[in-house]
Amino acid sequence: MAASSRKSQKKSSKDGPKFNKASKNQFKNSKKQINDAVEAQDLALPPDDDVPVFPRGGGHSLTQRERDEIHAEVDAEFEAVERGLHKKNKKKKKKTERKANETVDDLGSLFGDGISGKLPRYANKITLKNISAGMKLWGVVAEVNEKDLVICLPGGLRGLARAADALDPILDNEIEANEDNLLPTIFHVGQLVSCIVLQLDDDKKEIGKRKIWLSLRLSLLYKGLSLETVQEGMVLTAYVKSIEDHGYILHFGLPSFTGFLPRNNLAENSGIDVKPGLLLQGVVRSIDRTRKVVYLSSDPDTVSKCVTKDLKGISIDLLVPGMMVSTRVQSILENGVMLSFLTYFTGTVDIFHLQNTFPTTNWKNDYNQHKKVNARILFVDPTSRAVGLTLNPYLLHNRAPPSHVKVGDIYDQSKVVRVDRGLGLLLDIPSTPVSTPAYVTISDVAEEEVRKLEKKYKEGSCVRVRILGFRHLEGLATGILKASAFEGLVFTHSDVKPGMVVKGKVIAVDSFGAIVQFPGGVKALCPLPHMSEFEIVKPGKKFKVGAELVFRVLGVKSKRITVTHKKTLVKSKLAILSSYAEATDRLITHGWITKIEKHGCFVRFYNGVQGFAPRSELGLDPGCEPSSMYHVGQVVKCRIMSSIPASRRINLSFMMKPTRVSEDDLVKLGSLVSGVVDVVTPNAVVVYVIAKGYSKGTIPTEHLADHLEHATVMKSVIKPGYEFDQLLVLDNESSNLLLSAKYSLINSAQQLPSDASHIHPNSVVHGYVCNIIETGCFVRFLGRLTGFAPRSKAVDGQRADLSKTYYVGQSVRSNILDVNSETGRITLSLKQSCCSSTDASFMQEHFLLEEKIAMLQSSKHNGSELKWVEGFIIGSVIEGKVHESNDFGVVVSFEEHSDVYGFITHHQLAGATVESGSVIQAAILDVAKAERLVDLSLKTVFIDRFREANSNRQAQKKKRKREASKDLGVHQTVNAIVEIVKENYLVLSLPEYNHSIGYASVSDYNTQKFPQKQFLNGQSVIATVMALPSSSTAGRLLLLLKAISETETSSSKRAKKKSSYDVGSLVQAEITEIKPLELRLKFGIGFHGRIHITEVNDDKSNVVENLFSNFKIGQTVTARIIAKSNKPDMKKSFLWELSIKPSMLTGKWFTA
Repeated sequence: MAASSRKSQKKSSKDGPKFNKASKNQFKNSKKQINDAVEAQDLALPPDDDVPVFPRGGGHSLTQRERDEIHAEVDAEFEAVERGLHKKNKKKKKKTERKANETVDDLGSLFGDGISGKLPRYANKITLKNISAGMKLWGVVAEVNEKDLVICLPGGLRGLARAADALDPILDNEIEANEDNLLPTIFHVGQLVSCIVLQLDDDKKEIGKRKIWLSLRLSLLYKGLSLETVQEGMVLTAYVKSIEDHGYILHFGLPSFTGFLPRNNLAENSGIDVKPGLLLQGVVRSIDRTRKVVYLSSDPDTVSKCVTKDLKGISIDLLVPGMMVSTRVQSILENGVMLSFLTYFTGTVDIFHLQNTFPTTNWKNDYNQHKKVNARILFVDPTSRAVGLTLNPYLLHNRAPPSHVKVGDIYDQSKVVRVDRGLGLLLDIPSTPVSTPAYVTISDVAEEEVRKLEKKYKEGSCVRVRILGFRHLEGLATGILKASAFEGLVFTHSDVKPGMVVKGKVIAVDSFGAIVQFPGGVKALCPLPHMSEFEIVKPGKKFKVGAELVFRVLGVKSKRITVTHKKTLVKSKLAILSSYAEATDRLITHGWITKIEKHGCFVRFYNGVQGFAPRSELGLDPGCEPSSMYHVGQVVKCRIMSSIPASRRINLSFMMKPTRVSEDDLVKLGSLVSGVVDVVTPNAVVVYVIAKGYSKGTIPTEHLADHLEHATVMKSVIKPGYEFDQLLVLDNESSNLLLSAKYSLINSAQQLPSDASHIHPNSVVHGYVCNIIETGCFVRFLGRLTGFAPRSKAVDGQRADLSKTYYVGQSVRSNILDVNSETGRITLSLKQSCCSSTDASFMQEHFLLEEKIAMLQSSKHNGSELKWVEGFIIGSVIEGKVHESNDFGVVVSFEEHSDVYGFITHHQLAGATVESGSVIQAAILDVAKAERLVDLSLKTVFIDRFREANSNRQAQKKKRKREASKDLGVHQTVNAIVEIVKENYLVLSLPEYNHSIGYASVSDYNTQKFPQKQFLNGQSVIATVMALPSSSTAGRLLLLLKAISETETSSSKRAKKKSSYDVGSLVQAEITEIKPLELRLKFGIGFHGRIHITEVNDDKSNVVENLFSNFKIGQTVTARIIAKSNKPDMKKSFLWELSIKPSMLTGKWFTA
């Protein structure tokens, strides 16, 4: 609705007669035609031939008398229609309603067509009938697909932009790498875009609908734009053509000039991931007309507030949707406002684009003549020179209105804001966080015809409404009040669920299948293979249009619903399998065969879920081929043998009863097996089990190691073919074993319980966390035997978040508090104060796994990469060259091993100053094989120790070795000095034992995720020797810190006081000393006891000479407390009297 210049205004006189003739013909039709049109207007649905004529600016050739005659004629005919509505023939009424319903509901057509001239009565609007190629429209991206964009346009229309039309071809070379998945990287849902209509096609699937094909190419939108017309302060859209050091080179779709956006002019808080092809909006800051470069700034706030200046000689071709202009109210229309802008142009705003999103009946009072308002261009039609504008507050701020409602939602208290006589209702939907406007057309108000809408509904009253749709550009919902809309299972696509049984009416039959419509209006496709249990050649004979049949929903994908009419599937009473997560072992369900191969059949279930039945599970006779017994499309009953939801794998069997393994071949829970890796999945490792009667087993990722970080690394380095020597059988289901490679479980396999009767109170048992809830932790042992640690018993502290304290799959030591023989309920404690380790197995597993990981990492080099370790023995002295010094210490390189580095912390420099390039002699304290890192020390005590050990005095050397081995024994308490603090352990030295190097963990099984106690270099600690250097300890001396075994926190001290053992309790005790007449033991935290020689055997007459020969220091035994000694031991407080007699352990003598 514009005039580009005075020259164009003169041309209007030539257009006048043609335009006037059309206008006269439009209103000089017979009374019958107008009556039909108005009756359709009552339904708010324009008839098929109702194509609006856009009002246009400029002069008009009609005289005042002609205009008055036309107005009078139209008013008289409309009044006649109003008086004669009740006399309409019912047959004509139904025909008109049917004709109206075939057209698209368009709220912009509330007040019908306008009259051309200086003062039009109605605002412009875009409909499917008047939209044409070449129109420029503003839209919002609704869907971003791989091959196209779905864009919401004004008036609720939707258009499609192919990937090739989303960008200009000149950018193809720049973004070639992302070609396969281009659109999602450039566009996003909710993005406002300017587009141009390329063409319109009739929709073959739905009669009366047209497909609108759009282009977002700037070369089409900015056609006619030149460097001379670009002015400072203009807002332009550009592609990012390339990314340079100082900014971004921009492309406007035109060859005549380019753009540049400096990096400092890109909003820092925009969060935009800039890449070639991205669309950016910016304000012109400066123009280099010599170099033909336009410099932009892309601050979103500045862009949203920028108003287009009044440019001399601007043409309609330069008007782009989304452009903000300063306007002045020229006149009030029946359904909107006419505004003038940029001197030469006029445009209209319809009632759904006003400043107030809830315009009442008195909305016209807000727009006085000559009032100044800012508006954005909504659409431009170069052919008719019509311009649509919007005053929507969200669009003025350059962002799409939010959507706070969903299609199908029901709101019981929706307020009536405005009643449009004979047209519909404007409602205020009480959505959150803000209200949403919604419009209900008169045809959706009630089942029966509503003659006087204003009498039935009053402004301010509340109604019950269901959301029918949403217009994203206007931020306007469409609703329905009909009672039928609140009934039935299916109203929208979101109501449809895979597996549900629904009734539907056949509305079309084709060679590919049948189109079915549900009672709510939702349509679905019944593919040809699913129209019958058997193959159909002529679907028209089986399905008749209009027939109502029962279907079952197969799947829903992007509003595309597929259904089946196969009798077996529709009437099936078995469970519905619609996701991989639902595929539980031993589940029996129906599916249909989609592919048959020699090695098995592929079976499809609901929602795209698919499984595979191997040949061995098809129930074939010897020598029989799968294709001879089964056919594609056949419905089969399946049993799920196993599933891995993460990898979307389901193993099926057509045999309902699984093949049983004989008792002799049955692998017992807790037994050890070996296995070879078959495949590594995201959440587990599948192995071939070397055991009779079983083929495969699964090791969950967390069961690859006791340490979580090691389990993750282990899975990353394991390859098919790797063999596990020892795996513990945790569970056995459907001939598939659940296995564990945890050292803690393998080493305690004989003590792990598989039944509640195997568990005794006050004993400490290894297990793993299988579930964590707010009130506590579940710990599993063998099979399904599970114990529960209440929140109060899970940690020593009372205010701990268990999800942050433990993780599912974590190795733990649990103290059995109670076993309910009736319910089988096991109550545990995971408190470190009563579950701390009594050995160094946790640290031992750490070093053994590190060694195994290093070997696996170097396996591709046949282990040659680990030969360097032979030259780095802990405690030895090695020569190296200082590579560099930094804030953390000194980095050392080695001549013979260029890819191995040493590191000396400041504490280990011992005050020495070293320079880069200097050669040094350093003692080795620790070796990290996987990282190829060696920890060194320059302390003389370590260097001298090594040199003395290698002196020529062989006799003294042998003597010292004998003395050292004699002095340092297992379970001996020693004083140690912290030399190096690692992430998971400490490197310690033992000054009293010739500065031997030892290692101690800073955490325990149960405290892996706890905040660890902080240690300092040089700090003195007390530790217990748990293992001497050997191959089983990776050649290390392993220690157990007193801080780990006997915690020193205040809560632990309170726990120690509360941890009282009663006479008669069974305890797990560790032998610390063997005397001629008694065994000394320790148990719990700081508790000590003894077993007299008379408390070992029940048969007193048969006294064995050396009764303690079968026991050794460090061995754990189950004993019963029989008394508390009255004689305090000055060294170790008091001793409990314990017994390991079989009669005492079974409780027979004690209960007596």
